[in-house]
Amino acid sequence: MRESNRPPSEGDSPYLSAIEAANYLRISRRALQSYRINGEGPAYRKHGARVVYHRDDLDRWSGKRRYRGPALREDE
Repeated sequence: MRESNRPPSEGDSPYLSAIEAANYLRISRRALQSYRINGEGPAYRKHGARVVYHRDDLDRWSGKRRYRGPALREDE
């Protein structure tokens, strides 16, 4: 249990805000938002009114987007 009422610092939680998640994936916040709205992005959670992303979900989503060549996904 944390000793203080300070917000968790980066690294304390596996949950990232949309901005942190976009930075983690090295895409824009708007791109991440667009993927989410279109149902094409990583899994997300709602904690109250906040959208948060778990690091494992970001890694899983990114892993599905691996390519071997110009147009060949690794899973093809």
